[in-house]
Order: sequence, then C-alpha cells, then structure tokens
Amino acid sequence: MVRFKIVLIFLLLSTKAFSQSFLIESKVDTDSIKVGEEIRYEFSFALDSIETLNFKLQKINLPFEILEEYDFDTILTNNKYRLIKKYSITSFEPGSFPLIAPLNINNQILRTKDSIIINVSNVKVDTVSKKFFDIKNIIAVEKNTEGWWKKYFIVISIGLMVFLLIIIFRQSNWFKDSKEEIIPPLEQAIKALKFLELTEKNNKQNYKLYYSKLTEIVKSYYEKEVKVDAIESTTNELLNKLELLKDSGKLDIGKETLNNFKSVLNNADLVKFAKSNPGLDTAVQDKKLVKSILIDTKKAIPKPTEEELLKSEIYQLKLKEENRQKLFKKGLKWFGVFFGISVIGLISIFGLQSTKDFIIGNDTKDLLNKQNWIESSYGAYPINLVTPDVLKRSKSDSGQLFEFQNLDYPVYISVFTKPFSEDEDYQALILNNIKSKKGSNILTQVEEFLTEEGVKSLKFFGSFDYENNEQENVKKEYMSLVFSENGGLQVVTFVMDRNNKYASSIYERIEKSIEFKKL
Repeated sequence: MVRFKIVLIFLLLSTKAFSQSFLIESKVDTDSIKVGEEIRYEFSFALDSIETLNFKLQKINLPFEILEEYDFDTILTNNKYRLIKKYSITSFEPGSFPLIAPLNINNQILRTKDSIIINVSNVKVDTVSKKFFDIKNIIAVEKNTEGWWKKYFIVISIGLMVFLLIIIFRQSNWFKDSKEEIIPPLEQAIKALKFLELTEKNNKQNYKLYYSKLTEIVKSYYEKEVKVDAIESTTNELLNKLELLKDSGKLDIGKETLNNFKSVLNNADLVKFAKSNPGLDTAVQDKKLVKSILIDTKKAIPKPTEEELLKSEIYQLKLKEENRQKLFKKGLKWFGVFFGISVIGLISIFGLQSTKDFIIGNDTKDLLNKQNWIESSYGAYPINLVTPDVLKRSKSDSGQLFEFQNLDYPVYISVFTKPFSEDEDYQALILNNIKSKKGSNILTQVEEFLTEEGVKSLKFFGSFDYENNEQENVKKEYMSLVFSENGGLQVVTFVMDRNNKYASSIYERIEKSIEFKKL
C-alpha cells in the first residue's frame, strides 16, 4: 500500500512538471477593428521534440470566428523547437470582448495567462443624406394589344406552307412509282378481265353491262397495241379493219382468232340490242375467248423495224420533255404561291423595309456589318476614329480633308483639320461646306458633346435637301462634331439619307470611337 502511494505521488509530480514545461505566448496584430475586419492571432511555444506533437485549438469564444488557419512555422534554436501557429479571425458584433482561446497540446488543455481585449467598432451607414423619391401611386394601364395577332399568323402561315408542300409533292411525279406508270397494254387488259365478274346470271341488265365492259377491254387493247380505231367502230367495221391489216402483212392474225372475236362481238350485240340472255356458261366462255384473242393478237403483231424503234424512242423522249416542262410549270406556280405567302409573313412580322433588305439586299446594311472596320489617325492635328473604310485625302484650299464616298451615296463621312483660330465661325464653316456640295434648305441645331474619353466639342446637326445625279430631290440628315485639340481644329461630318436606321448605327459607332492622342 505504501509502495502504491509513492508511485501515485511520483506520477502526479511528473504530470505537473510536464505541463509546466510549456511556455505559451499569444499576440494579435491589432486590438481595435471595425465589424468584419481581419485580426491576425498568433501562438508560440517551445518543445524539445516535435515527433509526438498533438496540437488543437479548442473552440474560440464568441463573438469571434475563425476565418483561416495557417500551417506551423518551426524555428530550431539551441536544440529546441519553437513553434508558431497563426489564425485569421474576426467579429461581426460591435463591442469590447476578451479573446480566450484554450489550446490542446499533447492532450493537455492549456490557456494563456492574460486574455487580450479586442475593441470592435460598428460601421456607420448614412442613409439619411441619400436622395429618395416619393412612392408612386399605382396607375391603371390598358393592356397592350398591339401585335397580338402575329404569333397566330406565324402558326397559320407555317401550317399553310406545309399544306402547300404536301399538295406539290402529291401532284408531282417525283414520288410516284415508275413501274405503275408504264404497264403494257396486254397486262392492263388481262388485269381488267380478272376483275370482270357476272353478279346475277338471270338479270339481263347485268349481262348487258358485262358484255359492254368485255368489248371495251378488247377494243381498248386494239387501239393501244394495234393502233386501229376500234372503240367507235361497229362489229363489221372492226373485223374488216383487222382483215385489211392481215392482208397488208401488218397483223399476222389467224383465221380462228378472227372467228372467235367475231363470235364474241355478235353475242355482245345480241345482248345489248336484242336484249337476249346467252346464259352463264356462254358469258364465261366468251371471257376466256377474249383472253385468248388478246394473247394471239399480241403474238400476231410484227416486231418493229429499226426505223420504227427510233421513231418510238424519239417520241418517248419528246413525251418525257413535255412531262418535264409541265412539271416545271406546275412547280413554278406552287413556288410562286409559297414565295408570296412567305413574303407576306415576313412583312407582317419584320416590316416592309427589313424584308426588302433581307431579299434584295442593302448597301448601308452591308457597310454596317462589314467585318474589318478601319482605325486610323487623320490630319496634321491628328484625330483618331474608326470607319467602315479608309477615308481618302481630297483637295482642300483651307486645310486637310479626308472623305469616304459623296452625297450621292446613302452615307458620306469626312474629316477636316486645320490650325486652330479663335475667330473661327464654326457654324458658317459647316453650312458653307454643305452649300458647296449643292445642299439647300439647311436646318441646323447645336449642342455640347462629350466623347467617351470626356473630350468636349460642339455638335451641329440638322437636315437639308440634295439633288442627286438623277435630278431627284433627296432628304439628308447631317451631324458635325467640332473639336479644338492638339493645337488644331478638327471637324468630323457624317451625312446620311433620312430615316436610314443602318446609317444611324454607323454614325453611333464612329462617334464612340473618336479619341485624341496627346502630342
């Protein structure tokens, strides 16, 4: 028991001695901040060895918050390691607060001897001195019904276009099977015979209809294949024509075939004119005879000569060309309808001018959308600006003049520079320039103007009438910017056709690009 007490006392003394071996120092870079500002908080202590170091900062007291934790800095002096640990902290509450941060080093909770008092001051926000506006009353506004119909018009137009395209494709020969279009006459006739049936054997009217179709099938075949006028011929007339063809060698048809054909035609005449009833067996037998007559006639037709084949080929080519022209005219007609509807739709949505510019084109629009505009400096008293194209030097007795196009075009740009003179009448200078270019009825206004860089100038603007080379009177608008920089006078003039929105955009871009480089 005595031995146990001795060991226990020894362990307690050892723990106390170990805990007292840490000398912890803490400091901050400032003890006074505003709400949200950063404080650098630093700990430092010495150890004999860092192999078994276990360090942790216990929860920092409120209202302080840790923003960032930094790695240890280690300094070795006299076989001892001095460790420095830094934190970035702040407080979002105003007041004076002690900064207490317990440390856990090798499972021992340690505190610094003296706490640091931090003063956190509030940030003053002055809202009273700011200008406020009265609360506006709620005003009833009528619903904007302008253009409500456009979305419905677009849907209807698209539907109509699709419908027209379907009609065009169905009526054209582009998607038809060529095999269905070129069926030989014999196959057509035999196919028609297969569908010919006698429904009621005791009905005379059915027999009449049956024999009418039967004779129509065989006569149509003779017209197409034998090239003989068969449909409008009587029985005797048709048989005589076939006899003549046989005698002339144009149809090598047998006597039996002609007799069978005569028998069928006679039965058909009796049914149609004498209203006889030949019976079902005779009707079926006549149908078989017609099929045999068709096949025998096909065999009896002589093979065409080379001359006939050539004529037939030329005829087929001519026929194809006629069909192609018909198809082209039909397609052209539907294209006109489709194009007209499309144009009407575009005008309704985008307006007449935008549609016209899209279809026909617009030189001013092309100038605005030009990829590479030219940035350059002009004159001995230089002015820098960006233009769609380079300004070319022109002759001038009073200074240096650079121009792009002339007043016959929708857009005219010029830069004029000369030595500065305090007695210069700027308005007279600009008006005389317009008059020298055959401008008349000049209206002008003036106002101060600042460039993007804050350079002051006078802006003269207005309108005038101009008679072009075609003796037409054109309304023009102009803007002239007058500067007195770098010891000289600079005048930038822009003239455009009235109500030209693309030209207005060109001027705005030029105006924003103006700058002066100090000499």
